[in-house]
Amino acid sequence: MYRLLAFFAALFLTFLSQVSADNINLLRLDSVIAERPNITTAKEKKLAQLRSSLASTTNEEEKLALFEQMYQEYLTYRYDSALVYVQNSIILSKEIGNIAYYQQAVINYALLDARGGFYSEAADYLKGINLEELNDSLKYEYYITHFWLYMYWSQYSSDERVKEEYWRKMKENLVEAIKYEKENTINYQYLMGERMHYIDENSEKAAIYYRKVVDMAPVNSKLYASAAFSLARCYMDKGDMPMYELWLTNSAISDIVTPLKENLSLQELAMYLFEKDNDNVDRATSYIYCSMEDAQFFNNRLRLIELSGRFSTILSAYTKKINDQKSHILYGMIILGLLTLAILASALFIKKQNGQLHLRREELQTKNEELHQQHEEVRQKNALLVEQGKQLSALNEQLIDTNFKREGLAKIYIDLCAKYIDKLKKYQTLVKRKIKANQVQELLSTISSSRISEEDAATFMNKFDKAFLDLYPTFVAELNTLLLSDNQIVVKQPNTLTPELRIYALIRLGVKESSEIADLLFFSPQTIYNYRSAVKNRAINKDTFDEDVQKLCAVIR
Repeated sequence: MYRLLAFFAALFLTFLSQVSADNINLLRLDSVIAERPNITTAKEKKLAQLRSSLASTTNEEEKLALFEQMYQEYLTYRYDSALVYVQNSIILSKEIGNIAYYQQAVINYALLDARGGFYSEAADYLKGINLEELNDSLKYEYYITHFWLYMYWSQYSSDERVKEEYWRKMKENLVEAIKYEKENTINYQYLMGERMHYIDENSEKAAIYYRKVVDMAPVNSKLYASAAFSLARCYMDKGDMPMYELWLTNSAISDIVTPLKENLSLQELAMYLFEKDNDNVDRATSYIYCSMEDAQFFNNRLRLIELSGRFSTILSAYTKKINDQKSHILYGMIILGLLTLAILASALFIKKQNGQLHLRREELQTKNEELHQQHEEVRQKNALLVEQGKQLSALNEQLIDTNFKREGLAKIYIDLCAKYIDKLKKYQTLVKRKIKANQVQELLSTISSSRISEEDAATFMNKFDKAFLDLYPTFVAELNTLLLSDNQIVVKQPNTLTPELRIYALIRLGVKESSEIADLLFFSPQTIYNYRSAVKNRAINKDTFDEDVQKLCAVIR
């Protein structure tokens, strides 16, 4: 008897040790996730110090360096903030004529657009750079940005021929980028791993380079997180799923402690655990929620759309599990009810056991209360999941509506281009005809006419008004909240803006210089200045009026 008990005890301890070995890495990840608020606080403290340094410096070169540092800090932390600092860097470097910083800022802008899903815009930015003017460091940035651009573009392209072409360009730019990276650096080891994986298609050699990176790089670095994720991918190619799970977990831990809000490892790990075993649905759900929070904080709409599909899959499985638990509880309550009836029936025949029967009833009552409490907790969880599902649906609808509005803006842009191309063709025909007819003086008179420019300006204004009000329908109302009650701006015709409103619409879009606004609206800079001064004098808070305008319409409706 004792030998049998010892055998089962040893078997049970062996099982527990195996479970512990399998879950120790996931438990490490869980503990790191619990520390996310403290990690985020430390990150914000560092950013606050940088902002303080930026506010206190008057040296323009130092400002450019701080803009670049802030961009790098926000690159994988918060999309909108990174965009603000790279725009500031472009403006300032252009103003003071610092070509190197300007080129770097444009490349940074292209990388942000690529991450945000604006692939053609990113390609256009890079086309505007003269490669011959770049030093070796910027040439590396130029080619590696092209590498990431074509990787993202190929992943989201539905046309196989286009996807294949982008994949080819991605590999070409990776080869060029490696030429400008020193061989003794950690980054060179990572790039060689990427080359082995994407170009040579040799997972064994790629894994060797990635291992060098994770051995050399600190855990709280983007390079470690990327190399660990790539190493996991190599093990998956070999079919070694335990090592795939291990390095995917290490990558997720690195994402959190760095911290990187634009993370992929935690999403991949959640899907892997969910597909591996339905018993992991609770943990997978927790990881997906964590990824969703980070994606919302990072504010990259493309990543939110991608994540929503994965979230729905796991949410359905989690809901099914909750329903199964409810069924089990119901069956348990029925069984307990039958048992209670059996005890009551037995009490009629066994009077001597009245005291024990009374005790048994109290125990059963306690169990029923516990089951009822569990049932109530399950109901509350289910209600929470339904509410979160509604919020996710609302977010998806908002994202879809935003895409529709962008498509409308693209159509307006195409219409204007088509119109002016046609007008140029007509001008070309007119010029040829007049020259052949030796009607040069009449041609000069026609070209000098102001009617043409006025028609073009009116067309541009109408298109601009419609596009802007489609994107920001509440702009006029929100702007009036910044003005004194007896100095409100009234729009006489629907879907149109007054000259003052057009000026502040451009300021809302980031065009702040009066000279630039004058060029766009066909006014003189002095006229723009007079309009701005007149409106600002009607403002409630004149000192911060321009900044307040830029904060209007924070949400596209």
